Amino acid sequence: MEALGWNQYGGWRIGIRSFDGKRYYYYAHLRQNYPYAEGLAEGSVVTAGDVIGYMGHTGYSTKENVNNIKTVHLHWGLQLIFDESQKEGNNEIWVDCYELTKFLYRNRCEVEKVGDSKEWRRVVPMTDPAAETYREQKNQKNST
Repeated sequence: MEALGWNQYGGWRIGIRSFDGKRYYYYAHLRQNYPYAEGLAEGSVVTAGDVIGYMGHTGYSTKENVNNIKTVHLHWGLQLIFDESQKEGNNEIWVDCYELTKFLYRNRCEVEKVGDSKEWRRVVPMTDPAAETYREQKNQKNST
């Protein structure tokens, strides 16, 4: 998890960079008052199928936590990064995610509500070797 917070255009939003740094996933217009899954913070490790946030209609306001969009939806994007000049600036490469969205919808992970809370979580656990390696390296770096 690289970015988490308010943006005047995207409202409550999340930015996730892949472990190899070559992809950046952007999710915007999340729910007012409770946009993110409990415990989510910058630096969190997430994998495919994890519940990270909740659809809403925040954004287009300089004032934080405002619903200024009529329809609840998820704005999401995928940026490809082949070198550092493409992270921000005129060389950005963003992918139209419509076909990818249809693919992900057909292969989505089942989720369940957590008791009487506002939380949801995946039903089937998943192990991502890249995430495990990243966690181990991060723990080793933090313990030295």
